[in-house]
Amino acid sequence: MLKKKMIETDSYWGTKCRHIHMTQGSSTLIILFPGKSYSCERSLLYYAAQSALEKGHDVLQLEYGYQAARTELESDQRDILIKECTDVIRQLSAFGYTNYISISKSLGTLIAGGVFEQYKSLPVRHIFLTPLDQTVPYIIQSQGLLIYGTNDPMFSHLSQDKINHLPYIDTVVFPDANHLLEAPSIDQSLQFLKQVVIHYNEFF
Repeated sequence: MLKKKMIETDSYWGTKCRHIHMTQGSSTLIILFPGKSYSCERSLLYYAAQSALEKGHDVLQLEYGYQAARTELESDQRDILIKECTDVIRQLSAFGYTNYISISKSLGTLIAGGVFEQYKSLPVRHIFLTPLDQTVPYIIQSQGLLIYGTNDPMFSHLSQDKINHLPYIDTVVFPDANHLLEAPSIDQSLQFLKQVVIHYNEFF
């Protein structure tokens, strides 16, 4: 039986974060790391959660403090996000999870990389959605799935070259897709979303 609980934590930004923890007795926890202005309610992450739940996994949807405070994130505050997200995940240790899957979007790929760099012994696989150039070092040392579009200005050709042929990362590239994994036409954007969900289902 699916149970849904709100986890409230204090944040550096003077407001409470509201993280959603959905459980159904799984030993695997799927953790959603949103983008800078891309919440867990938006399509790529929403369907990631739905796919994970259908496969019987538990899900944690994170909220960042600056998002809850409706303010901007400064570049020197990323370490704060990493610490706050790490603290939330640590609270769930009592559930005895033996496997972790991180699904991160854009800025979230940096935060997820920073969180799990501290826990290298944890059995974690990653789905990196439209990563940033700065995420490349984390991608190189990870295993999982990387998804991006050819028209994404946040992930340069140099970065793309660096992650080609990595032994533990499968790569899916959508032609003409932007940083939101959207195309110029609505029909094509929906096709991209459908294909991403197929990859979720296969990965889980």
